Amino acid sequence: DLLRQMAAAIREASAGVSPARDFAMLKPQTPFAAAGRAAQRTLDPAGYRRFDGLVSTVTSMDAAAAAQVYRTIRPRLNEAYAALGNTNRDVHASVHTAIDIMLDTPVVQPPVRIVVGKGAAWAYADPALESLTPTQKQLIRMGPAHTEAIQTWLRSFKNAIQ
Repeated sequence: DLLRQMAAAIREASAGVSPARDFAMLKPQTPFAAAGRAAQRTLDPAGYRRFDGLVSTVTSMDAAAAAQVYRTIRPRLNEAYAALGNTNRDVHASVHTAIDIMLDTPVVQPPVRIVVGKGAAWAYADPALESLTPTQKQLIRMGPAHTEAIQTWLRSFKNAIQ
């Protein structure tokens, strides 16, 4: 089912939606952390460490080798993508769109102010950050060093698949 999961994640990421639910096994083991009180609440920089394993796993992969694997499985991945109802677009175009969304994410230095959002969720106090896509907001929650590391790897991967 890995190809279907990958195709679903690509579809979601290319729409700016976080594909996290398709990869629940990669979910951080520790909960989201906020620091401060009320109007001064921020993302807790110590909470960025909960993404160390994920970022280290992604960035430890050779981007050129990952691109070769992608080129090899692309026909089957495209079939899985189409089977999800994406018949008007090739998976490759969606991969590029998803990468571009992540590369367009600003690298935000702490402190990153947050406020109580809808339901039990937190929202960014800065309207410019809150207006970003869920994928971009997730990258920001990972912290500036992780955002930069993921973006560097994605640039290499994007160059390798072109």
